[in-house]
Amino acid sequence: MSRTVFVLNPNAGGGRAAVVRDRLLKRSPDLQDEDWIENADAGEARGQLRERLTERDVERVVAIGGDGTAHGVVEELLRAEVGERIAFGLVPAGTGSDFARYLGQTYAFPQDPEACLRRVLEAEPRPIDAIAIETDSGIRTHCLNIASAGLSGAVDLAVNAVSGHGSYLWATVKTLLTYRPMACKVEVDDQPLTEEPFFLVAMANGRYFGKGMKVAPDARIDDGLLDIVLVPPVPLWQLPIRLPQFLTGRHVHLKQVRTLKAHKVRVEPPEGFFPFDLDGETQAAEPATFRILPRALRLLV
Repeated sequence: MSRTVFVLNPNAGGGRAAVVRDRLLKRSPDLQDEDWIENADAGEARGQLRERLTERDVERVVAIGGDGTAHGVVEELLRAEVGERIAFGLVPAGTGSDFARYLGQTYAFPQDPEACLRRVLEAEPRPIDAIAIETDSGIRTHCLNIASAGLSGAVDLAVNAVSGHGSYLWATVKTLLTYRPMACKVEVDDQPLTEEPFFLVAMANGRYFGKGMKVAPDARIDDGLLDIVLVPPVPLWQLPIRLPQFLTGRHVHLKQVRTLKAHKVRVEPPEGFFPFDLDGETQAAEPATFRILPRALRLLV
């Protein structure tokens, strides 16, 4: 077996990642000999991974957890410019696992995480795209699944303020009832898209976010394009009708919703705008360009 680095946050999925780890090690004790990075502090885990990626014998990194764990691994692979050399795999064990949902891996826990890992370790790497985010202040970050601006950032803040089972759903509903869209300039491939207030603009590589909302049903992770979905303000009385449409992806057929494909998107938010959402992680909103990175990663799936 080539050298593999496993990365997990034991608290991911409310402790689900630790349970998956224990099952894997019980069924395959030889995995103990592999290189494990286990840290609930995302910053420390990424720092440890950054050190490992400087070692030439690392051939693949497997994330065990949710979208946040996968996001951290991909950020380090791309920042170190080794995404085309070191393959990336995922055993989903998080709360949302929206990227895994796109890959069809939602069966992995609790039914059969061993089968999922075996599939990852035996797979031939598949080239996939990623997203680069560059702010006018010089910050450069990356995103695997979906980057977005607007309501999603407000939901992230609300989720971080509560805890416990069902907290995401409660935070989403509460945010929907109180969110007030702000005007924001958006350009797509150097052409103006809007300067009006909006609920959401999503720049998608994958299809799902927000624990299963099919925001970009036609997105593909290997087509070299971003799927842009612009959702205008929605009256409160329409929310009971529109939410189910978001879950199934039928919202893209509404005449008010704009969808298109592009290579880059520029977002210029006003002061006080809610943070950007990158794979469920927040980043302070400021003028930024979101750009597709074709074939930047090698995915084991």
